[in-house]
Amino acid sequence: MRLTLRDRAAARERAVAAQIHVLAAELAAHVRAGRTLAQAIGDVCDELPEPVAGAARRVAAAVALGVPAGDAMARLGGGTDGAVLASAVQVQLRLGGDLAALLDGLAAALLDHADARRAAEVATAQARATARTVAALPAAGGALLTLVDRPALAALIGSPLGLATLACSALLCAGGLAVIRRLAAVEA
Repeated sequence: MRLTLRDRAAARERAVAAQIHVLAAELAAHVRAGRTLAQAIGDVCDELPEPVAGAARRVAAAVALGVPAGDAMARLGGGTDGAVLASAVQVQLRLGGDLAALLDGLAAALLDHADARRAAEVATAQARATARTVAALPAAGGALLTLVDRPALAALIGSPLGLATLACSALLCAGGLAVIRRLAAVEA
């Protein structure tokens, strides 16, 4: 149950992160139109797709309760992309400058980052497929041995040398999976 909830929360966080650039672009348009950041946050909620709209509504609710807009942006979520947006807004509010230009540039940078992440995932697809194949080989080998030569399987399971061989095989397979997973990892 916890794993399912954790997986759902992680999936939602990734979905919000994938849409942070849309939020930045919408905020830029509203700020460019003359609204303050606090007003823009409240106005964009109905114009955004879910799930980033829900994250923006949480930020707008915090602003409505009196939390400064920069501090409320820290509640956005969205992983590193959301943290970058919140940090950029906080720095801009502290130091000043053209907020609309900052948000436009950040939206473009976040979109480029998402494109690069997708390209890396495509480039590592073969390694992930290899990992799935390596993980399935021991079970497939055991099933094939069961079908083709049951006495050999009984000898493998019944002798200390056979059990040691199976244990060594499992360790090597786990090590191979760990190496492949590390090679195929796409960092945000």
